Amino acid sequence: MARKEKSAGKHIAGSNPEQSVSAEERQRMIAEAAYFRAMERGFNGGDSIEDWLVAEREINRLLPSPQQQKHERAAYDRLRAGVTKVLAEARDTVNAETLKHAFERATAELKKTGDYTAETIGKITTTLRKDMTSAAIKMGPKWETLSEKSSDLFGVWRDRGSVFLGRAAEAVADWLHQAGSKLEQQVYQAGEMVDGGTFECTGCGERVMLRTPAHLPPCAKCRKVEFRRV
Repeated sequence: MARKEKSAGKHIAGSNPEQSVSAEERQRMIAEAAYFRAMERGFNGGDSIEDWLVAEREINRLLPSPQQQKHERAAYDRLRAGVTKVLAEARDTVNAETLKHAFERATAELKKTGDYTAETIGKITTTLRKDMTSAAIKMGPKWETLSEKSSDLFGVWRDRGSVFLGRAAEAVADWLHQAGSKLEQQVYQAGEMVDGGTFECTGCGERVMLRTPAHLPPCAKCRKVEFRRV
């Protein structure tokens, strides 16, 4: 079972990604959602069984089953490795097309395996793009502003020469522009498979820190489902 700690408004998930939300915690969340559903109508009328079933559907939508979490984690790891491989192969020439090609090639190779549905591939591709966008925005116009800790997928280029890194920074900026990404941090939804890091609830500011890639849980404090990577 995943171990959780809490201090200074931050929840820290354990190192077992597919169990970042245990069966017991899932049941607790369903019970809380059912309770709040009854509370919203003043505990008058209604059906407690229906409250539970509606709450269960809501939580299952936000948090995939342990089996699905494990399946999506495997797909995420393979896609991420594929993108990293293509980026690492880039030598003298690097531009916005390099990044675009990395996603296209890694996605095509994942599809060829036949192990994942189009929905699963679409979900993890979307999240990986968000992670790359967040790293690109943090980097800004200069490679030097990106620390080793926040380099993310671009870390495969850190040992290259200054000329290459300068081109790489320009390539990342061009990719952001061509992708039409707004210069703001990407919003993540509970239930998304995300890389490890710290996420802040857009509702109350509560933070959750994932030690490894895992599915993002709803906010433990206000039960909102939107987060920004910090």
